[in-house]
Amino acid sequence: MNLNDEEGPLSVSFREITRDELKAVCDLVVAPEQSDLVTPNVMTMAEAPFEPGALVRAMWQGERVVGLLAMLRPSAYPEDEDIVIRRDAAYVWRLMVGARFQGQGLGILALDEAKRTAAAWGYRGMTLTVAGKPHSALPFYEKYGFVRTGRMLWDDENELEMVCWFAD
Repeated sequence: MNLNDEEGPLSVSFREITRDELKAVCDLVVAPEQSDLVTPNVMTMAEAPFEPGALVRAMWQGERVVGLLAMLRPSAYPEDEDIVIRRDAAYVWRLMVGARFQGQGLGILALDEAKRTAAAWGYRGMTLTVAGKPHSALPFYEKYGFVRTGRMLWDDENELEMVCWFAD
């Protein structure tokens, strides 16, 4: 998807993080008022090897890193393992857009990429959790088409589960 801005079409790419790019991805932060709402990128990368089916990609606009998208594929977990996330939809584990790059439509592009990935994995929907606090991305996700399921995840009263089913 391309969005128009003053400089022309906005496009992003999603790619694996290399050793040379690691520091730039780890240094990317959200706005101060969002810092208690988003796990730092370094934690996502540290936790990913322990999550079956984890996919972590940096979001690039040209040659600058602007965000991070991490997803979990529930089918990668053993059937007998009791997991918190739903098994019938791909899980958008982490999505962050750096503070300097917010408000440009990059979050929409990241969710579109997540949707393509989920469909390629064979899912007809995707889930995520979002903090039910001020300054959270809850309105953004609702505008995209996610709806609240009523479940709270991770033993945290503020982690609201949301789901977005794809049209046929």
